[in-house]
Amino acid sequence: MNIDDIQAFLAVVSNQSLTKAAEVLHLSQSSVSHRLKNLEQELGLILVQRGKGLKTIALTPAGEDFILVAEKWIQLLLETQSLKSRTRLSLSIGAVDSVNTYLLPNVYQQIICQRPTMRLHIYTQNSTELYNLIEQRTIDIAFVLHERIIKNIEVSPFFAEPMVVIRLALPEHLSVPNIHPQQLNSQDELYHGWFPTYEIWHNKWWDPFQSSHIQVSNGPMVLPLLRTPQQWAIVPLSIAQYKSATNEYTIQKLIDPPPDRICYKLTHKFSKSRTKEAVAIFDTFAAELLEQIDYLTNLVHYND
Repeated sequence: MNIDDIQAFLAVVSNQSLTKAAEVLHLSQSSVSHRLKNLEQELGLILVQRGKGLKTIALTPAGEDFILVAEKWIQLLLETQSLKSRTRLSLSIGAVDSVNTYLLPNVYQQIICQRPTMRLHIYTQNSTELYNLIEQRTIDIAFVLHERIIKNIEVSPFFAEPMVVIRLALPEHLSVPNIHPQQLNSQDELYHGWFPTYEIWHNKWWDPFQSSHIQVSNGPMVLPLLRTPQQWAIVPLSIAQYKSATNEYTIQKLIDPPPDRICYKLTHKFSKSRTKEAVAIFDTFAAELLEQIDYLTNLVHYND
């Protein structure tokens, strides 16, 4: 059976009129009549009573019985088409804001260019919500900043990167590539508590009760606020590297630095085979990113 013919029949049934069905389908009335006749010929049944002067259509008993069959046929066809589309690889990825904004776009772009048939669904959430989405199988892979033990979730370190100072690229800052926390005035800091062990380190050098002049809840927000020569912020190397490429900012490496920021990779322990295949493809493209992070991290630590 032809889907167009069945849709024409169901349109006639739902609108109780050939004219109205034609309007809904954006067809001429004669085209709707032709499709209806084709369906009747294929079935060997009369579905619609025809007669002059009838303002609304009337179904034959066979037509009434065929409504349920037609609806089921359309549903099965849609499910079949959906099944075909699911044979294409797809991957739902979630990450915290700073990772999704400053690290993963290059990986996404490589997948788009080199695996154009692979569909990506990208989410930005906080770490707690990403754990929930993985557990619920709403997403396939996630990148978070906190390690938790949850029964059905695989958690593994994805990368680690140092924390560095970022400031405006002024001569007085460019001449000081390494800086000690004691050389930094807390009143000039743009502060974000990146992760628990970072906050512990921060409290060692600066009194937590003498809070920074500006505190932000979203780490990347420190950069638009970094406007004056005295201001400074401590951010992950990936963010600092991304922004310093504009030559507007410069990086200062910390003497006695905080612990590295660790990003953890989450997957469900009982992922489908197609999901595992898509994750493996992602990992292949992410390998170059990880090599770059390792190189920059080693460079920073080597020069400390």
